Amino acid sequence: MITENTPLTTKEKIVLSAVALFSENWYDAISVAEICRNGGLSNGVFYRYYKDKEVLFREILDGFLEVIKDRMSRISGADVEQRLVSFYGYILESNINDLSYISIFREGEYRFPEYERRLREIYVEALRKVFNRTVSAAEYLFIVGSVRFMLRRPCFDEKIITADYLKDMVYKGVFECQAEADFNCLEIDLPPAIDNADEADTKTKLILAGKQLIAENSFYKVNIYEITRKAGFAVGTFYINFKSKEDLFREVVKYLGKQLRFYIASNLGEKLSRIEKEIQGWTLFLKYFETHIQNYQLVREAEFVIRDTAREYYNKFETGYLKKSDGIKIEEEAVVANFLIGIAHFLGIEYFFSKNIIEPRMVIEELSGLICCGVKQ
Repeated sequence: MITENTPLTTKEKIVLSAVALFSENWYDAISVAEICRNGGLSNGVFYRYYKDKEVLFREILDGFLEVIKDRMSRISGADVEQRLVSFYGYILESNINDLSYISIFREGEYRFPEYERRLREIYVEALRKVFNRTVSAAEYLFIVGSVRFMLRRPCFDEKIITADYLKDMVYKGVFECQAEADFNCLEIDLPPAIDNADEADTKTKLILAGKQLIAENSFYKVNIYEITRKAGFAVGTFYINFKSKEDLFREVVKYLGKQLRFYIASNLGEKLSRIEKEIQGWTLFLKYFETHIQNYQLVREAEFVIRDTAREYYNKFETGYLKKSDGIKIEEEAVVANFLIGIAHFLGIEYFFSKNIIEPRMVIEELSGLICCGVKQ
């Protein structure tokens, strides 16, 4: 990757300009003209090096993957624990030094799913080196998915979360050892959550119309006229309820979070152990999105379009976790909360989008042991 101290060619100026813009803005919001203007270049010079914006974007993603691959190739250590510390050390190094590229890559893996697959392959190969065996799908979520999510969150503090700290979490587990979970709690036969637009008020009807259209077309490809027409109102009605399309999207994400939290809370068994509540919650999470997969897409898109609202979406789940922190053997409860939310988040990505998980119940059952006892050598 190019750094600010590197003597720059014209092509490198284009790349650095694009990195600066893509890391702070949604891909669709950035034009070729803006990339050139930000880099102090004429528009025409861009096309000497790139066919279009997508080719440049993919080149940035490819370059970042090569950096990660190189770091993972340097994992070392005399035993599993030392190699796991080395593995997390390189992840933390990237989290500190490559924040702009990480921000771009998060959108890239959403927009072009093959990049998430390629990153996963790099991590799986690295973990094969750590453990001298291939890790399972559940182990991948526990070791990698949890941490990838957690490092994005405000709970992350590099003074606390060292490579040794992360190693201890996955090596020992995060819950006190309890009796084995009764997996009958995963046999949940529930109707899907349904949006009833007929009984909704005007504002909610606009939210539901926006939710559907943004899910089908993406935020930047939908206009206010289309949303109001879908809801059965005039454009003026929109501005009575919302200041802008971004304001509507914020309300869509808040609505989705509230619906999902209610669905899980209202269907979660009351007489379950802490571990059983955790794995049943993950099962309910998947059941909700099986019939509302577009909602998952919307929340992921919100992470790049309305980042403050997306953060608040996950903050609400963190708050819920902190109210049920019994049985946790890690002192920093917010860290554990985000660790567990991260497992659920990547469980959804692996199941719905990457298709690396076919039978989620088997994975969830294995995860129940991992969160209590940690990864075995």
